Amino acid sequence: MKADSRFYFTGSIVLTLMAFASATWPLLAIALLATFCGMMVADREQLAALDSRALAMFLVQHERPLLPLDAFRGRELLFYHGGQPVYRYLIGRDTRWQLVGPQDEVKEGPGMIRVWPGYLYRRLDD
Repeated sequence: MKADSRFYFTGSIVLTLMAFASATWPLLAIALLATFCGMMVADREQLAALDSRALAMFLVQHERPLLPLDAFRGRELLFYHGGQPVYRYLIGRDTRWQLVGPQDEVKEGPGMIRVWPGYLYRRLDD
């Protein structure tokens, strides 16, 4: 028989009620242990019930950090996304970057950076 979390929680409630009714206080330690076992089993049940989209929130999605747009000068404004401008070209110090696309639609490769609000840029060789 595989016990689910309700079994442990119900058992801990019954043990607690018995401890208070009969004044056997060491029984509370067993009730507390049953509660902790129930919490561990409930965590496992919740993790097993997660779908792939919810599970992806807990995993690291990108290796590269999301850089702020303030570190670059933009050229050729294309549109605004979430109130932030998206440029075709970004210029930072002596390097030029060209827009590749949104990070959800384009596979991240070497020589690319991620810039707020979530777009990938590729280094241009001049």
